[in-house]
Amino acid sequence: MKINKLLIILLALGGFISLKSCVEDADFEIPQDLNTIENQEVVRIEAEINNPNGVLDSISVSGLKKVFVPGAATEITSDLVLIGYVSSSDRTGNFFREIFIQDRFESAESGIKVVLNLNDTYNKFNLGRKIYIKLKGLFIGEVRSGDGVITIGRDNGNTVDDIILSDIDDFIFRSIETQTLVPKKIKISDISDASIGTYIQIENAQFLKSLVGENFTDGDERFDTRRTIESCTTAGSISIETSSFSSFKSSPLPTKSFTINAVVSKTFNGNDIILVLNDKNEIRETGERCDPEVLECTGTVSDSSVIFEENFNNITNERQLDNIGWTNINVSGGSERYERNAFSGNSYLKISAFGTNESPLNAWLVSPAINLDNSTDEELSFQISSNFETGKALEVFVTENYTGDPTTTNWILTDANVPVGDGGFGDFVQSKINISCLNGNIHVAFKYFGADGGIETRYHIDDIKVTGN
Repeated sequence: MKINKLLIILLALGGFISLKSCVEDADFEIPQDLNTIENQEVVRIEAEINNPNGVLDSISVSGLKKVFVPGAATEITSDLVLIGYVSSSDRTGNFFREIFIQDRFESAESGIKVVLNLNDTYNKFNLGRKIYIKLKGLFIGEVRSGDGVITIGRDNGNTVDDIILSDIDDFIFRSIETQTLVPKKIKISDISDASIGTYIQIENAQFLKSLVGENFTDGDERFDTRRTIESCTTAGSISIETSSFSSFKSSPLPTKSFTINAVVSKTFNGNDIILVLNDKNEIRETGERCDPEVLECTGTVSDSSVIFEENFNNITNERQLDNIGWTNINVSGGSERYERNAFSGNSYLKISAFGTNESPLNAWLVSPAINLDNSTDEELSFQISSNFETGKALEVFVTENYTGDPTTTNWILTDANVPVGDGGFGDFVQSKINISCLNGNIHVAFKYFGADGGIETRYHIDDIKVTGN
């Protein structure tokens, strides 16, 4: 058993320890379930922290998280007090024997989990409650080694376990103060490990179109179901995870665009960042869906004349595409993009989120301008193979008005035949799409949206061609 002890001096923390704290004057009524002894202890803790000669010091949530050592349980041996606001609630059964607390009730910057051997924690630690945790004798670690969620609990070897019921009142004290939490407004693409435990808000989002008609949970799932939402205004998608024990598990997903408030957490294995709802009413529909326009050209098509063709056989490195009019770009903040690859003498472009450490990975491959002014009956065709399937991550678009930036262009979605892959090198499958209703300079775009540890499906793209009369 490996245990790292945090010495009482905590010199390494330096500025992370706040020696002063103030009690805000506020006109709050003492809840009936908050006993006098508990309130007196909160007053005493505050007085001790404010006393320059006192034994107790306060530490911030972010300061405490810096003590965390991956793969170990770190014992707190100093007289430190963590002060925060409860950001989660198990009132609907979507959390279990845990609470998240954050550093402030408005636009929090840091959060942390506390595991408790207590059911219905909302009766004692309600949403927005200000609490004080005496840390001496507790441990900082993970419930499951490698799950990526820094947690306060009791020693369990190299991990932490629940604070037992008889000890909860010795470590955690409630203030009479309960605040209405003000979520931090954030873009999906800006959510990171630093956001875990905080109460956030995402505006103008929607569930994937493929999820319309589904419920929050899949009836065949024993524990949790993940449902993906996407932003209508910025790049990014993230999953909402709902417990099969929640009271709203069988409720239908909202079908329109919405604003969502939720707690940031991680999946059981720690691979992916997720959102967890305190209540389904934290999703508020705000408007119609923002799905892209779908291309619907009618009429005849012809392959008698090749207008544009790229089979990548003359490409030895994807960087060459940058010099011949292609846009090959990662718009999610990372560096991974479409790469040149070859197999059995055939060259093609490859994309996958696997092993990239990018979550999400949003990459675009956009063709040079293809002029249709001197042709008719045009058809777009290309070949796609799919491998190591973990979910659909590829869509194909066209536009007549490319801005030079995939994220600001109004794209038209095609009905591309994106195959479902297997565990090996899947066969190439051809798509043929009528584009005869388009005019001028068009661009074709292949959008990949996946995540390392999530949807990692690998795709190969080849033989892009436009024909007509």
